[in-house]
Amino acid sequence: MALNMRTSQAGLDLIKAFEGFRARSELLPNGRWMVGYGHVRRAKKGVRVNKTEAEAILREYDLPPVERFVMRCVLAPMTQNEFDALVSLAFNIGPKAFSGSDVVAGMNAGNRLEAAAAFDLWRRAKIGGRVQIVDALVRRRAAEKALFLNAPGRLPVASSRLYRAMHDSDALPAPPPTREILVEHHSLPEQESLPELGEEETVRTATEAAAESVRQQMVRILGEDSAETQNDTVPADDGTTAEEIAAAVSELAGDPAPSQVTKSVWPPLNDLPDVADAPERAAPSDTQVVALDPIEGTDVIDDLEQVEVSPESIERAVEINQAMDAEERRGSLLNALPFGLLALIGAALGGYGLASQFGMIQSDETIESPLAIYLPPFLILLGVLLFATMAYYFVRSLSSKD
Repeated sequence: MALNMRTSQAGLDLIKAFEGFRARSELLPNGRWMVGYGHVRRAKKGVRVNKTEAEAILREYDLPPVERFVMRCVLAPMTQNEFDALVSLAFNIGPKAFSGSDVVAGMNAGNRLEAAAAFDLWRRAKIGGRVQIVDALVRRRAAEKALFLNAPGRLPVASSRLYRAMHDSDALPAPPPTREILVEHHSLPEQESLPELGEEETVRTATEAAAESVRQQMVRILGEDSAETQNDTVPADDGTTAEEIAAAVSELAGDPAPSQVTKSVWPPLNDLPDVADAPERAAPSDTQVVALDPIEGTDVIDDLEQVEVSPESIERAVEINQAMDAEERRGSLLNALPFGLLALIGAALGGYGLASQFGMIQSDETIESPLAIYLPPFLILLGVLLFATMAYYFVRSLSSKD
């Protein structure tokens, strides 16, 4: 069990990169507010922070409870990189899921490679009521695993001459279950039968010719004897009969015919692997397995509880955020307006100085003071400096979001 460990700058940068920065509080679809680098607990409407303040909130307010919880769950010694990766994972999936994860079980069992592989079990999220693999979570788990495996010292040797990588079938997802589909079987009259492969046909429709061509290709590919394929009711090795082929070709050729619809199973059951011989696979990642119970007496608050979000709530959150964006743009424009006016004044002074310098502005009065000779260059210099300075602050006020 590690004592008094804190997240390093490398772990903090990883969490900041994947949490994303929000300069002002934004409404989430579940009705809560988020600001900074994923801060939810004390966030409310109208809160604004800069990046320095958001990093301080993350380091000193959000992460300390998670760090203490990780140290309570993991009983084995940890390096700094391992601790940073585990804190990032716990901060993302929540304390309850982290305490029952295979990552913690692997660490406590002393099997760090198994713990590293278990990071990939947390790549799914519910989006629009459907659980699916999310690209951002795949990248985050990969970055956390890379940090977890980055042990101090030189990199381990993994030469291709020593270790030739092999395909890991255990890492593949389980095969999809067999499902039923409808296949149209077109029955032929009893007196008619398809001709043998070597027999010449005198009258043949385009549909029949296409079906016969497909059947000949199957015979050449599968290497079956032509005598064994004369009976059209005998299914092929892949579970498809000549009647099914003729029906499919007829449908493509637009030649409808009365048919009787029956059900077939695709793929055939004999082509699927035997479930009894298949290796046992790990339980899905959404299975709640509570191996430890170190939560007693802790001050960890789970901000990642599952909530049901209605489409109306999502639309309302989007409308509020869009209204706040529009209000922020108007405020930025009002703040930048004085700088824009001063920039225009500087441009006018510079233009007047240039016009006077090159004689574009004629005057009947004679120059009585020597200082009047230096007035046009002074106006040009003052106008250029004023315009450049005010234009810089004008653009900065428009683009500033902190």
